[in-house]
Amino acid sequence: MSRQRGKTPRKTNKRPSQTDPVEVYCRIRPLSNDNEEVCVKALSTNVVQLCPTEASHAYKMGNIKETQYTFQYVFDKYTSQKAMFDHTALPLVEDVLKGKNGLLFAYGITSSGKTHTMTGHPHDQGILPRCLDVLFNSLEEQQTKKYVFKPDKMNGFDVQSEADAMVERQRRDLMPKLMKTPQTPRSKDKGAFCDSGRVKDPSRVDGVEEDNNYAVFVSYIEIYNNYVYDLLEDLTYDPITGLKAPTSKNLREDSDHNMYVSSAVEVEVKSSEEALEVLWKGQKRRKVAHTALNTESSRSHSVFNIRLVQAPLDPLGEEVYQDKDKICVSQLSLVDLAGSERTNRTNNEGSRLREAGNINQSLMVLRTCIELLRENQKFGSNKMVPYRDSRLTHLFKNYFDGEGKVRMVVCVNPAGAEYDETVHVMRFAELTQEVQIARPQQVRFDIGLTPGRRRMNQQYKEKLAKMKEDGLEIPTPERMYSMGPPFPLMELFEAHDNATLLQLAQFLHDREKRRASLVPDLDTKQDQFRNQLMEIEEENVKLKGRLQQLESMLGDKDTEITRVGRRIRTLEKENRQLQSTAHAYEQERRELNYEVSEKDSKLTQLRDKRQKMRNQFEYQMQVNNQQWHKNMTAEKNKIAMEAAQEIAEKEQKLELLKSIVNNQAPLSSGSGSQYSSTPPITPKPRPRTQTISTTSSAKPKSRYIPPARSEPDLSIVQGGTQYGPKPAIRGRPTTRDTHTRRGASPPAVKPKPVVNPRYHRRSRSSHADIWIDHQSKGTVETGTILQPTLKKKKSVSKLEVADTKEATRYMLTHQTADSDGDVATNLIKGDIIPTATGGSAVIFKDVETLKQTSPGERKRKSKEQKPEENDGEWTDVETRCRQGIGNFLSSKKSKGSRV
Repeated sequence: MSRQRGKTPRKTNKRPSQTDPVEVYCRIRPLSNDNEEVCVKALSTNVVQLCPTEASHAYKMGNIKETQYTFQYVFDKYTSQKAMFDHTALPLVEDVLKGKNGLLFAYGITSSGKTHTMTGHPHDQGILPRCLDVLFNSLEEQQTKKYVFKPDKMNGFDVQSEADAMVERQRRDLMPKLMKTPQTPRSKDKGAFCDSGRVKDPSRVDGVEEDNNYAVFVSYIEIYNNYVYDLLEDLTYDPITGLKAPTSKNLREDSDHNMYVSSAVEVEVKSSEEALEVLWKGQKRRKVAHTALNTESSRSHSVFNIRLVQAPLDPLGEEVYQDKDKICVSQLSLVDLAGSERTNRTNNEGSRLREAGNINQSLMVLRTCIELLRENQKFGSNKMVPYRDSRLTHLFKNYFDGEGKVRMVVCVNPAGAEYDETVHVMRFAELTQEVQIARPQQVRFDIGLTPGRRRMNQQYKEKLAKMKEDGLEIPTPERMYSMGPPFPLMELFEAHDNATLLQLAQFLHDREKRRASLVPDLDTKQDQFRNQLMEIEEENVKLKGRLQQLESMLGDKDTEITRVGRRIRTLEKENRQLQSTAHAYEQERRELNYEVSEKDSKLTQLRDKRQKMRNQFEYQMQVNNQQWHKNMTAEKNKIAMEAAQEIAEKEQKLELLKSIVNNQAPLSSGSGSQYSSTPPITPKPRPRTQTISTTSSAKPKSRYIPPARSEPDLSIVQGGTQYGPKPAIRGRPTTRDTHTRRGASPPAVKPKPVVNPRYHRRSRSSHADIWIDHQSKGTVETGTILQPTLKKKKSVSKLEVADTKEATRYMLTHQTADSDGDVATNLIKGDIIPTATGGSAVIFKDVETLKQTSPGERKRKSKEQKPEENDGEWTDVETRCRQGIGNFLSSKKSKGSRV
């Protein structure tokens, strides 16, 4: 085998030694109207003449010169589709069977017969259906079963065994048919190409490699508006919007630098009917529109790819050789180009106009690539060919670089009105013939195995079947070699019978050639067998040494096992002892846990008992306090009454004494003695000073209680002696109330309201400036006495630049809690000054701290304590801290008074 191919051959930088020109064929379609003027005439099978008509633009401009163009072959209007196929496409099918690539595309203006040439109709098929017929006629029974070859999604193929292929056939073909319900049968539209009246092409290609297995894959794409679409892609159906639009595909380059359409669907077909069903499915989705020149004008370039995968059989001739590198892939691309057209003749608008522009642009890029290729080959230049300017040229760049044969069919409409467009087509077609394409190398499929394996396998199977029918014992299969057919007749009837001698010589030559091909195989087998024997002997020696090493290691292992066994028994004994100890510890732990639970229960009961006793004691103390207060009140009232009676008696005695001193005769009594007596003087009730005591269990807010104002004293002054209650000491309230004489009940005196004389005192921060009072959300109102008074202020919770334009001072309120839980409010103050950039800046210069504390707990007084002592105390503290550049300025503290 000279060269092994995987997919298509890799490109080389060496200049090919043999080249072939691009073969261009011209086909003239019949006129739709026989009375119409013609501008194209076929002078011979190779020359065509083009003459302008009076309706053409060239004739009007004075160009009436006739031109002739030479092609590979010229087909007139009487040429059949069969003759067209035999000259153009049949050699490409032969190359595909031999492992070579081929490209055939139809080129021409719109309505020139390109689609008819490529597809035709069922009773007179075109190039594409005939290629499929000839291909499957030539393969016959040499095709593999389905899914033996699988596309690897990277422009290559994988090979799998017959068993794996059968499993995949069941999964992909058999199971869907079994799962399909009979209520919803799926109708299959086979299309016009699959009708029973279709005339198949009976041609076939001889010389197909008999020891290879083949598989055919087809794909169908279109290039529309310079986008690549897969015509075989299964589109999902949306019940609301209908079928979803197809997605465009990308062009990729495989490992051998061959271009392919990524994610394109490749269908494995086993007959021409299946392939035509795929063709019909794609034809229904191809972009076709009605124009002024053609009722069914193709608006896209369609590409139908036929890929033939072949691989040799295994040495027994039973299955495909399981080696991916031995796979050979050849491709035949049949392209139906969209026709070039002029807008002033088709009157296209909207989307038709855009389609025509894209079609003409892609054809122009194709022409530019052909011209640059010709220039590079003719003048030896190295100009870059713009393949990437169009998807059409980018896809087929490998063919123009020498990866297969390229043929073009130029379809011509001979109508006189088409002269101006036909001239450009003829010039481009004649220019294309000058491009040289490297001749593809011959591919040989001999991989060193015995030829005729398939035939020998069939003979072996037939012999086994016959022996099975006769009841004979089936022998063990052995390797079979064949030297070819038996010798021909060697009898000479004449002395000059050269035909028999030549036939015998040819037979001997073939037999010697076959023997020469078998001798290397025999040598290879002998070398392989000798190598295997040497490998077995070396392996045997290695195994013997390894065996001895393992035996010594085994003895060491036995000793180690004995030692480890003794160690294990010792450890098991220790383990049992530890388990018994652990069991004892576990029992002790349970007992301790039980004791702990009992103690916890007792502690809980004791705690509950103490809590109950505490609650009872608190309740009893509360009752005793109430009773004590009640007894104290009664005792106080009793003492007050006794004191009032005593004072009244003393005053009565004093009056009597006054009367005696003033020589007043007492009035006479009933006993005959008369005394001078004055009526008893009832003293005016003196005012009562109310005692206000404050007790609280919670921490009240700080308040200032001013001293009570005293009422005027109504005591009587007699003889320089002052009678009546003692004046109350400032700040120390009396415990006893002042009652009226002789047991009179004390008058009800309302408590005077508490007035804070410093309530309206202003903070030192008050002035006439405009302040920004910045208090964040969640600031607690403390109610301290010394609050700053700001006449002009703007209260904000979030500072903004607009708020500082008119203000001059700034105060930020910040609250913290000290260790005692009291709230301390810090008033951070500063000046607002403008900046050079038009903004504002704040310079902090002062910090004031407002702190509020709770009074101390009220302590219970003993009986010996004087009633005038303080029962409670309220404090109001304000601390002001001024800080200017780190210096403490002042601190102020004020304290309330007792009432």
